[in-house]
Amino acid sequence: MLTETYQQPLLDSIRVIDHPEAVRRFFGLLKELIDIVNLPNGDARLVFSPSRREKGVISADINFFQALRIQRPPHRRTGRGEVEYHLTVKKSCQERLASIEELVFEPITEKSDYVAVIIGQSNAHLLTHITLRSCWEDCLLELVESNKRGPHSARHNSDVYRAAEDEALLSDLIRLADDPTLAERGQNGTTVEEPEADYETESASAQQPHNLILFGPPGTGKTFALQPYLQDGNASLITFHPSYSYEEFVEGIRPEVLGNQITYRIRKGIFHKACMSAIQLAGYGTLADCLNDTPENRHRRLRKAPAHYLLIDEVNRANVASVFGDLITLLEADKRLGAENELWLTLPYSQERFGVPMNLFVVGTMNTTDRSIALLDIALRRRFSFREMVPDPGVLPIIDGIDLPQLLRTINERIEYLLDRDHQIGHAYLTNVTNQADLCDTFRDRIIPLLQEYFFNDWSKIQLVLGDNPSWGKDPEQRLIWVRKKYTASATTRLFGEIPESVDEIVTYEINPHLHRSEYDQLPVETFIRIYQKPTL
Repeated sequence: MLTETYQQPLLDSIRVIDHPEAVRRFFGLLKELIDIVNLPNGDARLVFSPSRREKGVISADINFFQALRIQRPPHRRTGRGEVEYHLTVKKSCQERLASIEELVFEPITEKSDYVAVIIGQSNAHLLTHITLRSCWEDCLLELVESNKRGPHSARHNSDVYRAAEDEALLSDLIRLADDPTLAERGQNGTTVEEPEADYETESASAQQPHNLILFGPPGTGKTFALQPYLQDGNASLITFHPSYSYEEFVEGIRPEVLGNQITYRIRKGIFHKACMSAIQLAGYGTLADCLNDTPENRHRRLRKAPAHYLLIDEVNRANVASVFGDLITLLEADKRLGAENELWLTLPYSQERFGVPMNLFVVGTMNTTDRSIALLDIALRRRFSFREMVPDPGVLPIIDGIDLPQLLRTINERIEYLLDRDHQIGHAYLTNVTNQADLCDTFRDRIIPLLQEYFFNDWSKIQLVLGDNPSWGKDPEQRLIWVRKKYTASATTRLFGEIPESVDEIVTYEINPHLHRSEYDQLPVETFIRIYQKPTL
């Protein structure tokens, strides 16, 4: 939440700049700077601030060096007093950039090894110039390692950092800068500080388990269920994959090239950043500030703070026990910072103290076709709540005389009988179907390939699922899966000259050629009706 002390100078600067597009472009650059230097909000090496002396100036300093700046000068330089972007590069880069005539270079100080590259808004396209970006990014990495100057007199404004990370917050700031009466009219709750007594968040998070996994077959709306968490901006989203590791999730050492030398720096992962975002919602600048507070204050502030959500799609595609590592204990609700039995530990790479705040909620999705819940690590199962997402045929319509709800129920009942409930087909496969042609596309491109994967190309079982087996009574032209050829003993002999040993009766199959060639007008509507409705003889 914004505080009035920090908010007003930032709003004043945005108002003087008076160019929403330029402000958004600057904060986009600032977000890239944050990702490159990989330092959290509140780190002593960063100072992001609106200028106290000059209106319409916002700057980002690293180790007391100006690294990035936006301003609207009252005079000359770019000719029309337009908005300017200042990117710091090493002096040695001037020769590489000399061919770009529109650039203006300005020494930061008389003896500095760095210069500011000034770009006017009318030439903003140059901000993506590959040479300029390379020079700027190399300079940022060098500035992080520098400790040549200090102390710095500017005060870090955490709202500048947050606005770079949070698009919704930046939009609120731009709107409020344009119309200050929004705060008075109460139309923008995120930009108005509330009294601490009213700062309660009992609604959604009160009923929300701290650790929750939504599980079910594909197409049951698991990922869609994550969307509401993303609407207020207090959420981080990641998708797990088989090679995902603890070093990417929490922290790890990564090689980087700095001045033609390979260096190794500790980079924070998304889980660490999510924990930082959560404690900052409680008013702490860093984890150290939180841990140095009294237990009573920590409990009070974290309990009242808004929730931050870490959303993990496809959580079971990674080795979850390996990714969480020693943090698995800290995930427990009563072991989180601010809880009754709070714990923290020392991270292996940075040697920093670390805990999981109680206002961080972890929500994952799990596709049961990849792995059953029974196969998950027992420690993980004990720490997470599980909520099954099942196919919901009731959301589907009847189109062109085809009862899609009954179609889905019948197919899933057959799959559950032949395989298990974890391999059913979700309603999302059919939610966008509005006519028979759409249904044909869905079966050809999505459902039949999925059944091939489920049954390992056992076409006889796929026929059973689709009602194409001879005993169901469909007319041959109504079947989606056709028998192409049955190899009798004589046919096999003609093919090989003999009958191979240990070969049972062989049957080959093919997808209905009309379906395969998109000749949907050649497929009668009964092709799909007869999947769930047995023909009367």
